[in-house]
Amino acid sequence: MSRILITDDSSSQRIILSGILEKLGHEIETAGNGQEAIEKIEANPPDCMLLDNLMPVMDGLQTLEALQARNITLPIIMLTADIQDWLRTQCFELGASAFLNKPVKQAQIQEALEQILPTPQTTEVPCR
Repeated sequence: MSRILITDDSSSQRIILSGILEKLGHEIETAGNGQEAIEKIEANPPDCMLLDNLMPVMDGLQTLEALQARNITLPIIMLTADIQDWLRTQCFELGASAFLNKPVKQAQIQEALEQILPTPQTTEVPCR
């Protein structure tokens, strides 16, 4: 499946999200803030990132701005407990692919991933 970077300052959220994504068959990497995430993305870009908004050092919006300034594009699912429309709009303007409100359920993550990640191509091998 895909390699997904979970960026959240809460270790319990990283554990919960890792469990969900591993059950869905994805490889997981984690970061505790936006700066750490950018360093990991520049070193080895993931297929997708789950990004919390409220974090120390560099929050979600600052992370989106930094990625945009570096011309780094990848599918990003924003995760936040903040339900304000301006935040949702700002995230999409800065390049987010999806926006989910916490607490997030496995079905919501799976649906968002199915919409933003390319479908793996299967190669049929003829029987002989």
